[in-house]
Parts: sequence; structure tokens; C-alpha cells
Amino acid sequence: MKKNLFFFFLTLSGSCCVQANTVVLQKPGSHFFCDTLAPAGVQVSSITLTTAVVSWAADPNTQNYTVRFRPVGTAAWLTVNVASGQNALTLTNLMPCVNYEVQVAKNCNNTLGTWSAPLLFTTYLNYCAAASSDMNVMHLSNVTVTPSGGPATMTSNSGASLYTDYRSDPNRKVQLLIGSTGNTISVTRTWSGNPSAVSVRAWIDFNANGIFESNEMMVSSGSSAASVVSAVFSVPAMAFQTGPNCQVAMRVIVSETSASPVCGTFTYGEAEDYGVSFVTPAQLSVAENGPLKTGSLYPNPTASMLTLSGIAGETYEIYNAAGQKMQQGRIQDRNIDVRDLVPGTYFLQVRNKENMTRLKFVRQ
Repeated sequence: MKKNLFFFFLTLSGSCCVQANTVVLQKPGSHFFCDTLAPAGVQVSSITLTTAVVSWAADPNTQNYTVRFRPVGTAAWLTVNVASGQNALTLTNLMPCVNYEVQVAKNCNNTLGTWSAPLLFTTYLNYCAAASSDMNVMHLSNVTVTPSGGPATMTSNSGASLYTDYRSDPNRKVQLLIGSTGNTISVTRTWSGNPSAVSVRAWIDFNANGIFESNEMMVSSGSSAASVVSAVFSVPAMAFQTGPNCQVAMRVIVSETSASPVCGTFTYGEAEDYGVSFVTPAQLSVAENGPLKTGSLYPNPTASMLTLSGIAGETYEIYNAAGQKMQQGRIQDRNIDVRDLVPGTYFLQVRNKENMTRLKFVRQ
């Protein structure tokens, strides 16, 4: 009688007897229930020139995942095991303006599951939004950038709008030589009625970090009723080398006050964004005759050696993020020893008789 009552109690409590006198308690959410199906809801967000975030729908029964990614068209995958319980991973040290594919798989009791369908993305910079709420008082009617050293002048005539993104317009792309001086920008503003005092400001994201910083402002015109505002500016020697087919942004704003934010909404005026590429004279020459061929470094990050791929060079120079030369020498068998550098971010310049290539790398 006591044994029957014990069995009845176990049955009511949710336990399952698999054999006499043996009780197995099943706990919802345990790894015992995980599966090897492909994760759902895979997406890529927060894309920059060198980073991106891949995420997927969390499965409460599966705590472990693996992510793999590679440039489209290459054979080797870079595989990362995600920290247990996480359903997102930040991909770092990506190459700028490159098409990538990424996949995610579950790990169920050390068994790798089915990979999700390949998801494609391209590294580029996302910038904060900016716009006016009223374009009927005044607007930008012309923006002209005249580079020094050979690149073509960019002229943009436009009508009134709250915000216009011209970065994808091939006729409005700006090319600037790295380290150049004497570049000019001219901004024309038009009023719907009598001219009144308004402000014009313009920035270029020289360091390619996705932020329009105060030291990147090229034009800072206080309130004035003049129709045209002009300025002369230089491009830093350590501006992020993008190449003709890879861009950062130039933002131009006309607003009722110079205190209007570079990000967000202001009352009267207009905001416009343009694509800007920083190139060397050699890159400019190549771009005039055909697509620019770029190379790469591996492994990146590295703790000891860098190997050049697709780059022809005889000598090299390494600069830190502050623009200080840290190392130089001749290239031997496409390899460069960086063990003497302290951990951090660096720029490698590779030179030969015809051109110079600059690439970014991380010393672990």
C-alpha cells in the first residue's frame, strides 16, 4: 500500500519512473532538450568600416553557438565560438568596403548543428541622422569642393529638402589626397524671402570612426546673411586611407544657429551628406585608368608577424594612432616582424618604386 501511494505521489509531482525504484526528473530549459536546427532570425547590424554585429533569435534550450564569416569569394572561414548564453557577436578587424558572408550554428552537447543560410553584408560607416524640420526659410543650393593636387572638382546643385544623402551618387563623390593642403569648399545658401543671418558648418570624418568631431569641422561660419561661404582646409597625413571605391562622409548643414546639433533635428535649414574617399597620388592614377586593386594583411590582429597578400612592396613604415613613426625597414619574403610593438592599433605603409599602400592592423 505504501509503495502504491509513493508511485501515485511521484506521478502527480511530474516525475517519470523509467524502472522500478528509479526516478528521473526532467527540467524544462535544460541542455538535454537542445537541438541542432539552424538558428532563426540571423541579422547583421551596427556595420562600420571594420566591425559589424551579428545576432540571432535566442533558443532557451540551447546556450552555445558558433559563428563563422569570410570575405565573399574566399575559401577560408574565420570561426568563433560564442560565449555561453549569448545570442550576438561583434565581428572586429574587418576590411573596409568588403563584401562578407556570415553564418551561425547551434552547439548541442558538443555537436555542431546546421549552419544558417549565408547572410551578406558590406562594411561601411553608419552615421547619425540629421535633418531640419522646416526647409521653407532657407536651404543649401550649391556645395562645391575643389581638391588640390589633381582630383576633380565636385559640384552639387540642389533644391530645398530637410535632408539629402548624396553618398551613393557617383557624380557627387569627393576625392581628396592624403596630406594635401589648399583644398577649398564653397557653400551657397538660398532664402525663400529676404536673406537673414544663418549659420553654415561642414565636417569630414577624417579618421573614419563614424563621428563628426569638433576637430574635423572644415567650415564654421557664424550667423551671416552672405549667400556664399568658403573655406580652405587640409587633409591630415594620417587620414584613413579609403581608396576611390570606399568612402567616409562629409556633412554640410545650414541652420538658424551655429548651436544646432550635428546629429538630430534642428528647426530651419537643411543637411546634406556626401561620400569622400582619401587617396594617394598613385591610387588616383590607378583610379583614372581602372579599378583600384587592394591588398590585405594576415593574421590581423597579430602578436608577432604580418604577411602581405596582394601587395607589392620593397620598404615599409609603421605609424601609431597618433601619427608617430614606430618602425621601418625592408620587406623580406612578404613578412614584417612587429613583435617589438606594444599592443595597439597601427597603420602600415608599404612602398615600392611606383606607389604606396596603407593598411590598418592591430598588435595584440
